[in-house]
Amino acid sequence: MPELTHERFNEAVVAHVPIAMEAQEALAQIVDLNGAYQADIEQGVVTISGRPLRVVLLGTVSKASGTWLWSWANEGFGPTLPAIAPVRRAAEMAGPWGLWELSEPQFSLAGVLDTGLGAGASVALIAAPLVGATAFYSADYGAGIAYFGIVDPAVPRPAAQGVTFPRRIMAAVDLQPGNPRAQVLTYAAVHNLRVTGDDRQLRVHIGPDVLTVVFDELGRIGNISGTLSPGASL
Repeated sequence: MPELTHERFNEAVVAHVPIAMEAQEALAQIVDLNGAYQADIEQGVVTISGRPLRVVLLGTVSKASGTWLWSWANEGFGPTLPAIAPVRRAAEMAGPWGLWELSEPQFSLAGVLDTGLGAGASVALIAAPLVGATAFYSADYGAGIAYFGIVDPAVPRPAAQGVTFPRRIMAAVDLQPGNPRAQVLTYAAVHNLRVTGDDRQLRVHIGPDVLTVVFDELGRIGNISGTLSPGASL
């Protein structure tokens, strides 16, 4: 049996960076992420800086072993809890996406791409949109880090806008270059945007706006241009 690697998973992490950066920015506008937290798994609530938010528990990372444990595989929690049960949706995508990590109860994070927030955050940013969460929150509890998906109406997914689209994509490319085409397509897919084009350019339809992303012969973004509706502003 061939050795399992994180190569495909890391490609998915890179592709999800734009949508994750957008979501984390939205969460940071609601709460102070550096403040104290309290978690109530039974109730599915994490209180951050005094503000309670509805959550699901995605999984935990052990500092000692450097492994990720999905919440549904954690014997300390009932699998039918409202904060646990929805997370199994991610496992359903293991086959279609070719990401074995999504259905493996526990696995080593060695080799998982770290985008700057730890390898566990890379798993969380993939899992969050799959289980209906907007953003994720990491909570250090000493022996490990718990990753929660935010499912509270107070933190809706920001609407895609033509005026902010170039900034979203280029910020992600600057952080994690390598496959900007996948980043554009993943951002569009999560926002249910229509995309047309070919190998050298993609046209992303955002409401009345159409943004064209042009790629060079190496697959890098050459420019992003298009039409914006009257009154659009940053």
